[in-house]
Amino acid sequence: MVRREYTQLEHQLKWAEKRGTSLALLIFDIDHFKKVNDKYGHLAGDHVLAELAQLAKGLVRKNDILARFGGEEFVLIAPNTGEKGAYKLGERIRRAVESHTFQYEGEKMSVTVSIGIAVLDESNDDQQKLQEELIKAADEALYLAKNKGRNRVEISSKRE
Repeated sequence: MVRREYTQLEHQLKWAEKRGTSLALLIFDIDHFKKVNDKYGHLAGDHVLAELAQLAKGLVRKNDILARFGGEEFVLIAPNTGEKGAYKLGERIRRAVESHTFQYEGEKMSVTVSIGIAVLDESNDDQQKLQEELIKAADEALYLAKNKGRNRVEISSKRE
């Protein structure tokens, strides 16, 4: 995550704690993205990333923060969103990507995404630690989604 998104995540965490509201962090990436690059080329892969970002942007609220996380990964910070809402949002994104036909220079491509979710549900005075825990929990949920067959949404178990 680039510095700007870390700063925004930190700001949103402080806001959620101050107001006693929830916050969800979704990390998602394109399943088997290397195959897209290998079959269609890196320019096609870049096009898929840009188109996926636009598709996801159209599915989130104005105050949600969507950013590229690196490679084929994206991060979505969803303020005032609990587990149920985060799961619905993740499923909405997953289904939209699955049903979308990506096109580049006449080639049609289909991709899927796996999504990991972590939800802020407790207070912690150490903002840096909380931020790292939330990212780690979402990343672990993403890993679980990949291990369970990809093209799915998984929510992190409660942090200890």
